[in-house]
Amino acid sequence: MTYHSSRLGPFTLQDEEILKFPEGLYGFENETRFGLLPFDPNVECPLKWFQSLSNPELAFVVTDPLLYTPGYKVRLSAEEKALIGASGKDTLCTLVIVTIPRDFTKMTANLVAPLVINTRTLIGRQFVLSNPEYDTAHYLLPEEVRSGHAAQLA
Repeated sequence: MTYHSSRLGPFTLQDEEILKFPEGLYGFENETRFGLLPFDPNVECPLKWFQSLSNPELAFVVTDPLLYTPGYKVRLSAEEKALIGASGKDTLCTLVIVTIPRDFTKMTANLVAPLVINTRTLIGRQFVLSNPEYDTAHYLLPEEVRSGHAAQLA
């Protein structure tokens, strides 16, 4: 089926590519169906668009947190796994929402509220972690990159 994105224009997804978030996302509880699209179809990039299928204006930038925080772990209880239909054999995909400011070197990820998707059922949920190690604005790029870029802009 063809959908629309204000950022990417029309795009096509098959039913088996649609991610279902029955409870929506925090602050967007009515948005329950999403597509995962390339950030830029012409460039290989670790960022993706998490595009609402009912609202062309609503899309989040997401990424795999392990690319930036190698020790990142989401520990879910059996009850939490059941919310996304996960059994012991299912593979779970974890994504985090990214904020990209004007100075892109200072982009951050919300490690406290990851999106966890069961790759078999394509059912996902946004969980809130209580790990004090993580914060809602974790810099993705190292300090030397962030400060070096700022010095070049001055």
